[in-house]
Amino acid sequence: MKTFEIETLGCKVNEYESAFYASQLEKAGFCHAAKGEAADVLIINTCTVTNTAAAKSRRKINRLKRENPNAFVAAVGCYTQMLDEQQRQALHVDLIVGASHKDQLASTIIEAMNQKQSPGQKIDLVEESRDLTRFESMPIGSFEGQHRAFLKIQDGCNQYCAYCQIPLARGPERSQLPMEVVKSAQDLAASGHLEIVLTGIHTGRYHFRDTNLTKLLEMLLENTSEEVCYRLSSIEITEVSDELLDLMAASPRILPHLHIPIQAGDDRTLARMKRPYTVAQFEKRLEQIRKKIPDISISTDVITGFVGESDEEFETTKQTLSDCRFSFLHVFPYSRRKGTAADAMTGFVDGHKAKARTDELLALSKQLRKDDMARFERSQMLIEREEPGQKNWYIGYTSQYHPARIFSMTPLRGRINVKMTESADERYTVVVED
Repeated sequence: MKTFEIETLGCKVNEYESAFYASQLEKAGFCHAAKGEAADVLIINTCTVTNTAAAKSRRKINRLKRENPNAFVAAVGCYTQMLDEQQRQALHVDLIVGASHKDQLASTIIEAMNQKQSPGQKIDLVEESRDLTRFESMPIGSFEGQHRAFLKIQDGCNQYCAYCQIPLARGPERSQLPMEVVKSAQDLAASGHLEIVLTGIHTGRYHFRDTNLTKLLEMLLENTSEEVCYRLSSIEITEVSDELLDLMAASPRILPHLHIPIQAGDDRTLARMKRPYTVAQFEKRLEQIRKKIPDISISTDVITGFVGESDEEFETTKQTLSDCRFSFLHVFPYSRRKGTAADAMTGFVDGHKAKARTDELLALSKQLRKDDMARFERSQMLIEREEPGQKNWYIGYTSQYHPARIFSMTPLRGRINVKMTESADERYTVVVED
């Protein structure tokens, strides 16, 4: 039996797409290579969001082909999309796929292997990302061993923030057909998944004809079991509509957590970043969200050391993040990316200074997580799995997306009501609520 191995870098969308590639290869009769076994097929799902991610992608491609000269190697995703033709031809791989043709990856690999292409010959399927108009459906019927499942509903971005290469790497916004989303959710529910996370590159911009994100959620609620809950992976503050908040407030099946990137907490920095809001507008909308959904937790993304970020701007950002009472922060030092508006700016921040600022905000994130966790005495917890190396201990996440652990002599499954007994190391210890 032919074997495969997939190496994934980058975001949750990449993780979803890798899971799809695996499912398609398994359907074609392939199986995962055992640990230490040389695989017949190697797929590297690449990332280019930072210089570090791009460098990791490049190194992994070169290393895997060097260590597995007889394997069929495919390089896929954002990093390969951003290479020019000469750079792609220099890659030591057999197949190159960018932002398109991903839904056909398994069949393309199988066809190429059957045709036994000549050594050194490459199949290059990269096309101009700006020309992409079709959402490539990648349905996954089951995430083995997980109660939480992911469902990609959208791809691409039209926002063109000054620091971001993703619109160039992923192409323009495209959304999946509503009934295809519903069918995928029904299949996941039938496989026993109790929580479905809707994900995409710009999830809040989901739109197909008259169906926006709120209407899509209404369709999902109507067409799946009452046991199935939904979570949004990320959404911009400008896309948190009143109708979405009303639906979340009315339906406990849409879990009370939103991840809303702010990226900076100073208006001068935000303007250079080309973000579509001011700090005051962001804070006002947070207040409105919390008024409608008092038990909601809101986390965020932040970039440190963006071009021209002064010490004063950073201190303002730090104060803003504290004032916004986020539940936790994802913090990233700015990374210069070719083709973006920021690449042509002047006033780049020293890397050591950006790293020090990142460390400061990560420390703040720990305090914010602790403060937000202290708000809740009770919640629901979705059991993920047994804690590795800890017999009878189970781990999972609360509805507000805080990590938790629970001790039980009897096996635990699914979603349970819990009471918090203590919080340490940025997670709860809980007991089953009667």
